[in-house]
Amino acid sequence: MRESTDLRVVKTRANIRAAFLQLRAGSPLEKLRVKRLCELALINKTTIYQHYQDVYALAEEIEDETIRSIINRFENIGDLYADPERFMTGLYVAFISHKELIFTLFNGRMNVLLEKVQRQLVAHYPAIGLAPHKEILLSFLIKGASHVLMEAKYEEKVMLQT
Repeated sequence: MRESTDLRVVKTRANIRAAFLQLRAGSPLEKLRVKRLCELALINKTTIYQHYQDVYALAEEIEDETIRSIINRFENIGDLYADPERFMTGLYVAFISHKELIFTLFNGRMNVLLEKVQRQLVAHYPAIGLAPHKEILLSFLIKGASHVLMEAKYEEKVMLQT
């Protein structure tokens, strides 16, 4: 979707996104209905379809922006092979900084989150796709970080030190 500087468009898109996140926090993606989204965003169906093909396209856009934000916040992205421990700590911090949004968007769909994060990192490190052992290491680190995040059995300080 191309960016607009028209304030009306910006506000409408912000209302649609806010309504989507509010609905998504309480319902699986498959149960979201355009009618309810429009009611909550105070728009009509025509307006939402001017901006998005359907709720899945809206979800995809918000999810992709969230993943880009996680990757952009990931200060240790360059440490994947040089210092995997530092990479893991950075990945955990990046996930934690987006924890609420991750739980809202990917509730019941964590595999989608992990796949998208892995794709973004492979794009950052194109050589990963050429070396199976590197892709396995990346997958292990991503899934490990997400598991620790989801379980949250220990205090954050303990988890970061570990």
